[in-house]
Amino acid sequence: MASDSRLTVSRLEQRGSHEVQISVPQSDANYKTFLAPGNVGISTFGAADINGIPISGYIESFIVECLSSGAIPLQQIPQLILDYFRSLSPVPDTSFHIAGYTTENGKRIPHVWFVNLFQNVTNRINQPGQQGAAWGGESDILSRLLNTVGTIDPDKKFNQIPAYPIDWQFFTLQDAIDFAIYAERMTIDSMRFQTREKTVGGPIDVLVIKPDRAFWVARKELHAMGSALSF
Repeated sequence: MASDSRLTVSRLEQRGSHEVQISVPQSDANYKTFLAPGNVGISTFGAADINGIPISGYIESFIVECLSSGAIPLQQIPQLILDYFRSLSPVPDTSFHIAGYTTENGKRIPHVWFVNLFQNVTNRINQPGQQGAAWGGESDILSRLLNTVGTIDPDKKFNQIPAYPIDWQFFTLQDAIDFAIYAERMTIDSMRFQTREKTVGGPIDVLVIKPDRAFWVARKELHAMGSALSF
């Protein structure tokens, strides 16, 4: 699992007789991927605040209040997240990926779940025996790279650009880490040159979840710069 660190603040600004939405990168130190007890990874994307408070704090509270025992089965966590956040007001248009392993017939089986709070939806997105990737948020850049695309000539004829598949089933763990970083890096670097809101940026956090353990490959750390007090 991988995520960027940018928190973007949007607001409406009056300019003459028109209202204009302004989006400003507020922080590049925001957390979007979390490691919960039981070696469960939780990533968030979409709306990043509730009533002006970053959603990362709510996620940390959810983990402490609902998952600290480490005894909650992975399959129950998507619904717990849905119930927890939909009890807040307003319900944000935020989505989650939840990943981990369950034991089925004595074997450790990977599960990846999608949750959308606003639509009140949970569903498992990985199928048994199939490998692949899932991403959310600002997904247009990576989608263009991995899906079939083409050009349309003046006669409205679609001309497909040659597409080459990714053999997910041959990925090693290192390949999966490299791809996750590539997906984030490609989005950040493409946005840099595009005339659009810069909603993805900052350090990239990478969490690896294995059948028996989970660990951070990359995780930004807190550090001190000067002397000040915040509260």
